Amino acid sequence: MTNSGAMSEVELSTRVYVKMRLHAARYPHCTVSGVLVGCRGNGCLMLCDCVPICHLSPPLALSLEVALTQIDSWSNLQGMFIAGYYQANSGLKDISPTYTALRSASLITEYQEDAVLLMMNNEHLSLNTGVPPLTVLHQNSSKEWVPKEKTLVMWGHWEETQRITRQLLKAKAYRHLVDFDAHLDDIRADWTNQDLNVEIARLAAAANGSA
Repeated sequence: MTNSGAMSEVELSTRVYVKMRLHAARYPHCTVSGVLVGCRGNGCLMLCDCVPICHLSPPLALSLEVALTQIDSWSNLQGMFIAGYYQANSGLKDISPTYTALRSASLITEYQEDAVLLMMNNEHLSLNTGVPPLTVLHQNSSKEWVPKEKTLVMWGHWEETQRITRQLLKAKAYRHLVDFDAHLDDIRADWTNQDLNVEIARLAAAANGSA
């Protein structure tokens, strides 16, 4: 397998960041993680959405594969594919990928060879930073997960993303976010979080004057 992901650009959407941030806010004392889904445009890996997976404990290999099978089917229906994994550790200053994060991200490379791993920086999540508080990693030719060149990571609307995140945190929208752990407790709970997607889109439209 060639290392085609090393030089490819990655673009993160507002929806991805907002939902990751709300996942971390809902379970502030837990390690939270999820799956990234995306599409491809002009050679760029575009991360369009994410599916929160767990907060109770690191996902077991079998349970993760079950989740990935469902997410793969759902994302294909949306014209997207599984494109990566994200994690926010429970420790405030801990931004190092855990064994579980590395194993899960490596499993996802079986779906998409240039999949990425996003590690959130808890210490800076609440700050109004000029750059997103996370690290984007990719797998190199030696199968090691290393930080991706920052010039290859793009944010189209970072100021708008921050504004929408603050609005939803203030409204405590994280209380309505559903991850796979919550879905397994109540299978009626929507792990795709469509209501939240609609609200993010509404706020983005309002910010752009098209609401």
